[in-house]
Order: sequence, then structure tokens, then C-alpha cells
Amino acid sequence: MAFYLFPSTPPPKLYNLDPKSLNNTGKAGQECLFFNRIEKVGSQSLMTLLRQLSVVNNFTPYHNQEHIVSPKLLTDDEERDVAEEISEVAEPMSYAEHINWINFTKHDLPKPIYVNMIRHPIQKVISAYYYVRHPTVFGYYVKHRNRKMETREWFDTTFNDCVKQAKIPECIFEPHNDYNADWRRLALRLCGSHPDCKNFNSPTATQMAKQNIEREYAVVGSWEDTNITLTVLEHYIPRFFRGATEMYYSDKSGKFKKNATPHNTELEPEVEAKLKIQFAHEIELYNFCKQRLYKQYIAIKKEELMEKFN
Repeated sequence: MAFYLFPSTPPPKLYNLDPKSLNNTGKAGQECLFFNRIEKVGSQSLMTLLRQLSVVNNFTPYHNQEHIVSPKLLTDDEERDVAEEISEVAEPMSYAEHINWINFTKHDLPKPIYVNMIRHPIQKVISAYYYVRHPTVFGYYVKHRNRKMETREWFDTTFNDCVKQAKIPECIFEPHNDYNADWRRLALRLCGSHPDCKNFNSPTATQMAKQNIEREYAVVGSWEDTNITLTVLEHYIPRFFRGATEMYYSDKSGKFKKNATPHNTELEPEVEAKLKIQFAHEIELYNFCKQRLYKQYIAIKKEELMEKFN
């Protein structure tokens, strides 16, 4: 387990970490888990887990309608409509949708319990690249999103070659490329619908997303750290995630690992070096989330860890 610390951030001291100070669950004013799921981070797996947990923890899992795509940025009216619809549900519930963070307080509505998942930004975009090229997925886009057919070359080109050739928009990761204001990145979903959130690899969007994570989100986990994430979810949001670890590891059918598209994740050195520069702020945000997740874990395990390592 590694820490991703920024130069100005001192290493956390175990005895100073307090679970209560790192938990935003108590700020919620309604029994609603708001999972504005980021794409290609394993969000389908968490939705499946929530459906299973809903039976034993007595809540109703909701998700948005199929084939309806949320706009990149919501208007105030669109935000209010979503927030009001969720708040009108009287029963305990989880709600999952590919949608940007919504400020319920701005609309005079009680806060839900915010939760999300992340993945390394470069691995995320590689996954997205091959995901849309899977025959079943591409067929869905043609049928439901009116996408045009592509050439054989489009399907066969590797991600490494696509980045090096820089011929099609989805492989040109520059701020001025409008294509990059899409779902392939982290900051957009965590930042919200302010106009500054739309810019790709933006320091402003990154800082706004960090503020939301620190002040609003109960947990931002990652399947890269499955045990840590499940432990933190159970301890910080027990109303919805009690028994999550046992249920996850009792699965023998693979139902918690959906939408996994086989692909080559190895990057050529020149491509990796280029992407690390182009995704610098996205990687910064990713590291911020991972650091916070580790702090939350250490806070609930500090006695055990101090006894083990001191």
C-alpha cells in the first residue's frame, strides 16, 4: 500500500487521524446513497453489490433509465429536477447514474450520502478506448446512440498507435479538443456542472473536484484497492454497506466483475510519457482521492496498525 502525497502535504500521523473527522456521512439529511458513477471504473460492479446489499440492509436500489444520456453539464433546472425527484422518495434508497455531482443544498434540499469510485486516469481512458470497440458495445451505440459505422482500421488500431498517430479526436488529449469534455475523465463527474468543470485536465476543475470530495463525499473508493475500499465503505456508511466484504467475496459466479473488456494495458514508453503530461491534473486528482481513502482506512485501523508496526 503506497501513499501518493503532494510536496506540501506532510505525512499523516496515525494517532492524529480520527474517523469522525474524515466521515461526511453525518452531514446527510436523507437516507439516500447518491452514486454519480464515473464511467469505466467498475461502477457496474458497485451497482451489482448494492442490489445484493439492498435485500439484507433494507433499502431500494434505483438507477436512471436505460438509453438516456445525461448532458455533460446540467443546467440549474436540470439539477433541481433530479434532486427533487430523489428527495421525494420517502424510503431509504441508493441512486446510481452517470451524472455530475449535484449540490442539493443549493436547491434547499437535504444532502444525500455522496459516494463514488475512481481508477487511474490513463488506465481508465485505455479501457474506454477498447470498450467502445467491443462488437456488442459498438452495436449498442449504433442502435441507441445513432453512431455511424466505422472502418476496419478504426477497430484494429491499438491505443498506442492511435495516440502516436493523433488522427482521431478520441486520441488527442489536448485542452482545446472539445471531444475531451466527455465521460472519459474523472474531474467532470466530481467537479459538478459549473462551466469551469468542462475543461479537460484543468487545474481549476481539479481544485473544485477536490473541494467537493473533501467536503461532501463520504467515500471515494477504488477497485484497485478492493479490501481497503470495502472496509472503508462498511465503516463509514454502514447503513448501506454492512456486510459488503463478506458478500463480495462470497460471490463465485463473477457477478461483481461485469463489463470487463479484455485489452492490452501496456503502454509504449513514448506514449506513457506523453500521457502523463497531458493527464497531469487528472492524475493529481486521482492521487488525492487515493490518499484520502488510505487516510480513512488508517483512521479506523490505527490501533491495529500501530500495534503491528511500532
